[in-house]
Amino acid sequence: MNKRFTILFLFVASIAYAQKKPLDHSVYNTWESIGSKVLFNNGLWASYGVVQQEGNSVLYFYNTKESKKINFQRGVKPGFSNDSKFAAFLIRPFFNALREAKIKKAKPEATPKDSLGILNLFI
Repeated sequence: MNKRFTILFLFVASIAYAQKKPLDHSVYNTWESIGSKVLFNNGLWASYGVVQQEGNSVLYFYNTKESKKINFQRGVKPGFSNDSKFAAFLIRPFFNALREAKIKKAKPEATPKDSLGILNLFI
């Protein structure tokens, strides 16, 4: 019984190992990293960003007391108010829109701009 289990395990492991995707330059663009990290003044909320090499980032707000998570696509640079009721952050334009503007060498007035996002944390 033990030998059968060992042979079965080795067979499954060899199949799983053989199906791994090779690493090439196209994979690098999908890698993610942790961007900005901010902790609220009273420790009730935390914020962190997940940034891709080429793509749109995601900004997360995490309530440590209720284990509730709120996310915003393309959000960056979070900040909290002193009274601990609001969070402010920037909303970047889509990655493709910025890339096209750089390729076309658009004037600064014609490039997409960041927007402001404000989150009421105690609704």
